[in-house]
Amino acid sequence: MSETIVGVSTAVEAGLQAVRWAARRASKRGARLHIVHVIDLAVEVTRDADLMAAAKAEAQGAIDAAVAAAIEIDPNLEVVTTFEHGPATEVFDELSRNAELLVVGSDWHGGKRPSRRGVHSLRIAAGSHVPVAVIPDIDVTGRRGVVVGVDGSESSASTLEFAASEAERLGEPLIAVHAWDIGVIVGAEYGYGVSMVDDGDLSTAARELLDTALQPVVAAHPRLEIDRRVVVGDPVVALSDAADEASLLVVGSHGRGALARFLLGSVSHGMLAHLEGPTVVVR
Repeated sequence: MSETIVGVSTAVEAGLQAVRWAARRASKRGARLHIVHVIDLAVEVTRDADLMAAAKAEAQGAIDAAVAAAIEIDPNLEVVTTFEHGPATEVFDELSRNAELLVVGSDWHGGKRPSRRGVHSLRIAAGSHVPVAVIPDIDVTGRRGVVVGVDGSESSASTLEFAASEAERLGEPLIAVHAWDIGVIVGAEYGYGVSMVDDGDLSTAARELLDTALQPVVAAHPRLEIDRRVVVGDPVVALSDAADEASLLVVGSHGRGALARFLLGSVSHGMLAHLEGPTVVVR
């Protein structure tokens, strides 16, 4: 059976949004929900019995609240719970090896300023072996559509397929966004690139790139409604604008190799630093 892992912290309310999101998805997919709480090693190293007992009691309360929230979504959902010890990023890195999806919460409540909060979610998303869903405390009731960033790279195929499958599962349109910025064209920094390239040609090429990238999705999901958007400008801004009215955003991580697996690309990092709603990073 496939398994969805959701991490919960003692900040119960901030994490329940993630638990409910994970429970709904696991229920639809017939997956098991694995609720995990990582006990802070800083408490254990104190060797203070009273402090450790209080921390464990608080952790158990968080787990109990998470289980109750999940069962409320689906009383028949298979739910397992575990307490783990160690750095959260390392724990979830290891657990993700045997999971289908990893879900974590964020205390981001929306707004137009970048946030330095949720650092753990950034690190967990960078190190995970499977897609990571970061769920902020933002109400997306009434929103529709699964936004996906398309850049034409070879790795974006898995990102597109994940987004298309989610859109089909939700019964919502797939909003495929390709953003291009003339300022990053090779040669533009030397002062001659822009004058040598016609904007119309670039726009046509961008649309062709998006159409080509979507061909496998159309073939695999013939009934899926697809909204194709080509935007001139910064990809992070373009995706943020599209995600502002969507129920889900999907982006690629663009991690490569042993070291790069622990790094996020500029677009995925930018989206997690300024969440507009539930966001999945696909490796």
